[in-house]
Amino acid sequence: MKCPYPDCQKDYNQNWQDFFRGWLWNQDDYPSDNERHLLKRVNLHTRRCHFCSRLFHDIYIGNENPKIFDDATKRFIQAAPDLELIASYPASKTSFKAKKVPENIRKYFHEAERCRSIGAMTGVAACLRKTVYAICDDLGVGGIDYKEKISNLPLKEEVYKELLKQIKFLGDNGTKPGGDIYTSDQIDIALKVLPVVIDKLYEQDEQIDEAQRALAHARSKGLQL
Repeated sequence: MKCPYPDCQKDYNQNWQDFFRGWLWNQDDYPSDNERHLLKRVNLHTRRCHFCSRLFHDIYIGNENPKIFDDATKRFIQAAPDLELIASYPASKTSFKAKKVPENIRKYFHEAERCRSIGAMTGVAACLRKTVYAICDDLGVGGIDYKEKISNLPLKEEVYKELLKQIKFLGDNGTKPGGDIYTSDQIDIALKVLPVVIDKLYEQDEQIDEAQRALAHARSKGLQL
């Protein structure tokens, strides 16, 4: 996991430095034990970056002590807290290492990050798939469909192509009725992996361009290569 602030973005252990974690409630109006399982309340998880020392927040809505009816015993039993992510602040905005990453690819990926910050997982899946499609279109790879186009990307490492296919598959299934439901952890893995592959693709182009400029300069000086 990375610090969400764009000018930091260093990897940190997500268990470091919990600044605050708990349910928000006016103590004067604190609900009774009998009421807690009925009420949706705000839960705040605030952490501090180990490197830049700034705070970032995840805001959840849920029940502190939900109870469910057990058909076997015909009684209500205690369940684990039911939390739904509502928003994260600040929304992550990945800074790509490669300078030649096209603006539309950056835009689609950052939109996926904004969707993640408000818990819109279907939106994340759609934007990640759109990012992969935009990469294939920008690099002009051929193929009868995007699965074949991914296979034709200029990547020697097959593992990168498989990762892109998995992200496409995530988008396909996450945006159709009855499709697989992905967990936030699975979505976060895709958000972490895709920038690595994007940088790999476009850093290669930058290195080739740099080599071509060096060779052209050498020829202009009359050097025989």
